Amino acid sequence: MIITKNNKTMANPKLEFFRFKLNHKSENYKTFRDFMVETGKATRRQQDNRIFAALYKYVMEKPKNDFETNDSLKKVVTLIGNTRYNKHYEERPKPKYPACIISGVMNGGPYGKERILTKLGEKDNMSNITSSQPVLQYYYIFLYLPLDHNEGFLMVHSDSAEETITQAYRKYVADLFKVGSYKKPVMQTFVPKHFRDEYKDGAVLQSMSFVNTELSDDMEEDNPMREIAGEYEVKVTFTPKGAVKANFDMFQNVRNFFMRNRLGTEQFSRGLNEFSRCSVSTKNEETNTGKIIEWNNLDQEILPVVYLKDRVQIGEDGTPVFSSLDTFCHDLFNTQILSEIRPDLDVQRVDQDA
Repeated sequence: MIITKNNKTMANPKLEFFRFKLNHKSENYKTFRDFMVETGKATRRQQDNRIFAALYKYVMEKPKNDFETNDSLKKVVTLIGNTRYNKHYEERPKPKYPACIISGVMNGGPYGKERILTKLGEKDNMSNITSSQPVLQYYYIFLYLPLDHNEGFLMVHSDSAEETITQAYRKYVADLFKVGSYKKPVMQTFVPKHFRDEYKDGAVLQSMSFVNTELSDDMEEDNPMREIAGEYEVKVTFTPKGAVKANFDMFQNVRNFFMRNRLGTEQFSRGLNEFSRCSVSTKNEETNTGKIIEWNNLDQEILPVVYLKDRVQIGEDGTPVFSSLDTFCHDLFNTQILSEIRPDLDVQRVDQDA
């Protein structure tokens, strides 16, 4: 069953990104071509175009023929082949070789709850949706599975925190490459540097917090409050009181200024530089998104949400126009992502140019 949203509230769909490496139990470097050959899904004599065609068939086999069901999430991933109901069937995932990309529109959604289906203006025109009937929507996926490399890449679109198949499809892809001597790969959350830099360029400091969890260290061993004090932490938060906020490049200077301070009494005082943790709350006011980041991981933790509004066309129901999204994702991959996840290709180009 496919139900199209009838909702005037404009959603803000987003993209999520993941990268993963084939995980052979020998810990040897294995390419996706090796995977196909060693698991019996292709032969060494086959040309790469035939091997990638077989890889595409393997990826799509379960969704085409059945439901990929995730019982813990109560979500399914599938592909409805009936064009009467699936209005985006022509935009279904298709293979792109030699780019080694599979991209297009899947179906997916929740199941496991009894619901009532009715119609605006015709309240009595209704039927039951049972717990075994998934309610399906449209989701765009983009898979990069290079035959000459060991690392793959995944992009998945979702419409909201509830309207998503991201976790279910991510698990499905990981499970695909858990066969024989290949262990399940780890899906790592990833945001292209382009978007991390974009977020930092517009990020301002909302607050900076210093946390100390070692209160009992300043107390005598026989102090009856020592054990209780060990269950508490001190948190000192600095928040700008005016309209002027420090941008990302100023964070270090702001932190250094605050760390000159000592807090407490003359008997028990501690400098902020002695506190065990520092975190910063940031906000990009252009995109209206925020992140709380531990100082020690300031660069690594800049993983902003990539919303699609103002990047692609959005339909009246809040779903992206998939032709626009497909163009955006392919351009993004070719111009920003590929060089970041495949630096070896840049080395090859330099060697070839030389």
